[in-house]
Amino acid sequence: MPYTLPMTAQLTFKRFHTAEQAAEIIVLLQENDIPAHYEEEVVLIDKVYMGQNFDQRHLVKIPPDYFSSADALLKSRIRVSLEDVEPDYYLLSFSTEELKEVIIKKDEWGDFDFALALKLLEKRGISYSPEEIQALGNSRLTTLAKPQELPGIWLLTGSLSPFLWLSPMAFFTYFSFIGIFIGAFVLLTKKTLPDGSRADAFSTNAKNKGKWLIISGIVLTVVCLTLLFQSNK
Repeated sequence: MPYTLPMTAQLTFKRFHTAEQAAEIIVLLQENDIPAHYEEEVVLIDKVYMGQNFDQRHLVKIPPDYFSSADALLKSRIRVSLEDVEPDYYLLSFSTEELKEVIIKKDEWGDFDFALALKLLEKRGISYSPEEIQALGNSRLTTLAKPQELPGIWLLTGSLSPFLWLSPMAFFTYFSFIGIFIGAFVLLTKKTLPDGSRADAFSTNAKNKGKWLIISGIVLTVVCLTLLFQSNK
C-alpha cells in the first residue's frame, strides 16, 4: 500500500470497503501532487449514529486544503456512457425521486454513481446546471454540519455504569467507566464534512450531558469504591 508519511492535519477524504480501492485513489492523488495516506479505522463506538458507514473502514486521508482539488480530480476522470453500464446495475432501477436523492446526497454515493445519476436524469428530461449542483452541495453541507443530540440509551447506560462497581460479578466492573468514556467521546468528537471543514458532532445540550456523565461517573466511582473498601474491612 503506497502512502505518504501521516500528517496531523490530514482528514478523511474518502472511505472504501477494501484496501485495494483506497490504494488506487492514493496513487492517483499522489501522481497529481496531492498528499495522501491510508488508514484502517478501528470502530470503538456505533458510527451508524454518527452518519458514517462503519463497513467502509479503509480511509484515504488528505489535508483539508486539498479537498476541493482532489474532488475535482476524481470527477474529471469519470466517463459515463449509458451503453457501457451493466443492464443489472442497481442505479438503473431507481425512480426519478431516488435518483434526485443521489444528487442531493452525493456524499453518500461514489463519484461514478453521482455522474450516472445525472446522466439518467438527463435522459428523463431533468438536468442540473453547475450553479444548481453547487447550491445543492451547500445546502447538504448545512444539513451535515448540524450537531446531533445524545441518544437516550447512551445517557442511561453511562449514568448507570458506575454502579457496576457494586456488582458481585467482577467481570462487570470492567464496564464501570463506560459513562466517562461516553462523556469524553461526546465532548471531543468532531466530524469531517465533504468540503474538508470540521464541525462538532454533538450539540451544546449533548455536550453538557457529556460533562455530567464524566463528573457523575468520577463521583459515583469514588463513592462505590469507598463503600466497597468499607464493606471489606
